[in-house]
Amino acid sequence: MLARGRRPSSAASTTASPSSSPSADTSPSSCARAPAWSSSSRSGPSRASAERFHATPAASRRWTCVPSTVVLAPDAPDYPAALRDLATAERAPPTLYLRGALPTLPAVAVVGRREASAEACAFTRALVHDLVAAGFAVWSGGAFGVDAAAHEATLEAGGRTVVVTGAGLDRPYPREHVPLFDRVLAAGGALLSRLPDTIPPRPQHFLARNHVLAALTRVTVVVEAGLKSGARSAAAAARKLGRPLLVVPHPPWTEAGAGCAEELAMGARAVTCAADVLGAMGHHPPPRRRRTEREPGPPRALPLPFEGTFGPLEKAVLGVLGDTPTHLDVICDTVGAPLPAVAGALLTLTLQAVVVEGPAGSYRRGKR
Repeated sequence: MLARGRRPSSAASTTASPSSSPSADTSPSSCARAPAWSSSSRSGPSRASAERFHATPAASRRWTCVPSTVVLAPDAPDYPAALRDLATAERAPPTLYLRGALPTLPAVAVVGRREASAEACAFTRALVHDLVAAGFAVWSGGAFGVDAAAHEATLEAGGRTVVVTGAGLDRPYPREHVPLFDRVLAAGGALLSRLPDTIPPRPQHFLARNHVLAALTRVTVVVEAGLKSGARSAAAAARKLGRPLLVVPHPPWTEAGAGCAEELAMGARAVTCAADVLGAMGHHPPPRRRRTEREPGPPRALPLPFEGTFGPLEKAVLGVLGDTPTHLDVICDTVGAPLPAVAGALLTLTLQAVVVEGPAGSYRRGKR
């Protein structure tokens, strides 16, 4: 599987911030844009922000396509069994309100700061692309920053994503993300809430939302979090429910990652690539059987029969590798691509058993 390597460059992926003007481009992919959030709130909008939201004309904050809401009561036959874990934490599992279809794929929650750094968003996109390629659905909270990057990357990769919101489904929040939420539904994903459709966003709703997010996913990944980041409530919920919690390490001098440092000190596992997430769920590549003299392998000069299905970067990485292990840094320098992209290519090749991980972050061509 993939080795831990260098952190992605801040120039690896940067997206334009949506304008605060109602008439401007409302692209949801921004990582730097943040709503009018209370600096003292650990999660969710401030009261003033929510009141401004409801003062907005309904036409500018409703969905452009509105499927019907399905109410999932705890006694319903199709109620998510994993949510019954909240019966211990909250005395009774919550009623859910659903639009779209919940993916049947195993789910990973990816969360982080709303005021996310470009570097955090670049890492999020690379990680999510690899998770989708490995067959996982990606869940998040629909907010600015890391959440938006996770949803966007899932859609870009052709995957399924779920938005677990802290407001009723008739009150999309943040309203700038209505186009993103429409795309989530159109791609076969879902919008999920604990609240009836007309309930407005409140700070306490976002804290409760994170319990649902942690309960319905197999692993929670925190990409970036300050000491008071709302993403830490998702981490706390995962820990309380006994779900694996993975946190991206940050330099100790960055305030944006101070919350991640505390989570790691409290026992969270470090994550630097998709292989760490797969490992937390017990997904490990099968051991390679040694060839005997009676099982000769194909001549090395012959091309792999499925090489034509790989993209340009995967082919470039394969061209670098041979029987001798090559370090990840050397691979990145040779192909001239950033670490997140090379890590994604290596994950794809490793899952196909075309590439084998060696010691100390090195890789060699497989025998397949």
